[in-house]
Amino acid sequence: VEIGENVFFASGNTLTSMEVDQGRMRILARTTIGSNSFFGNENHVSEGVLPGTFVGLRTWVPKMPCSSGSLFGNPAMRFGRPAASDDFSDGTCFQKFWYHFSTSVVDLFFWKVLHAFETGVAMTLGRVIWPEYSDTWWVLQFIAELALFAAISILGWWLVSVRFCWCIYHDKVPLENPFYSGVIMRWFNANKIRKVFKPPFHTEGTMWHATMMRAFGTQVGKRFFSPNQDVMIDPIFGRVGDDVTIDYDAQVRQHSFEDNLLKWGPNYIGSGTSILQGGMVAMSDCGQSVALLRGAVTWKGQALEPGLAYDGAPCVAVMSSEELHNSM
Repeated sequence: VEIGENVFFASGNTLTSMEVDQGRMRILARTTIGSNSFFGNENHVSEGVLPGTFVGLRTWVPKMPCSSGSLFGNPAMRFGRPAASDDFSDGTCFQKFWYHFSTSVVDLFFWKVLHAFETGVAMTLGRVIWPEYSDTWWVLQFIAELALFAAISILGWWLVSVRFCWCIYHDKVPLENPFYSGVIMRWFNANKIRKVFKPPFHTEGTMWHATMMRAFGTQVGKRFFSPNQDVMIDPIFGRVGDDVTIDYDAQVRQHSFEDNLLKWGPNYIGSGTSILQGGMVAMSDCGQSVALLRGAVTWKGQALEPGLAYDGAPCVAVMSSEELHNSM
């Protein structure tokens, strides 16, 4: 793999032409990424792209394009994008310093150190309350100390991952922010914190899942179901109606990052909507009783009309939701 200068990668990108078949592994071509290119999330590029190429979301680029431009879909298709604004903020010296310090020191070390204090606090309280186990009550004291460790862990998660993150990252922040802004730094912090201070309970697939999502700021209606733990990429901007099902590996993405600007929703998932396996609603709204089929991805800003089933990447309406239900 060869990567040029000033290339931006979001998470989940795959850069390889590797093939594994019948016990043999082959590298078909060198993957070359041209300078000044941009990659969104979860793209697969085999041979590479030319300088100045924009690759969107869940895009498959099997061959080297003949020219630069904007690509989206599976397989990739070209689309037109408005020119970037000339007055974007490159960030002050302090903003750049804080970006590197926050992402390379605070997010890398501080939150893990803070999380480790949970064990120290629980152990200290245990020794203060029960300096020694008695011969008569040692079983109950041992159980009580285990409960103390569990309570401290839950309290730490609630205070840091839920309440503190809500203070620094909430749905009242500006919906459009330059890369080096304090809002985006706090967004990075909140995402890292929630990877370190993980939920103490796996509620996905249960009646408590919607309650857990509400704790992180998502507005969820009645009878929500999903077997996934992380349904919302940006939970504070999630708006979900009643009787919504989000199947395995399906997600709702509430942000886009392009031209050095991070833009958020909120976007809405209408009541009765089903997002099937691997589907993604990306910066789009769904009407009522919409079905997004397996592996389908929406256009940014697309409005999925009520009562229709959508397929493809980018997705298009292929039948009514009633016809889909009858065919299953």
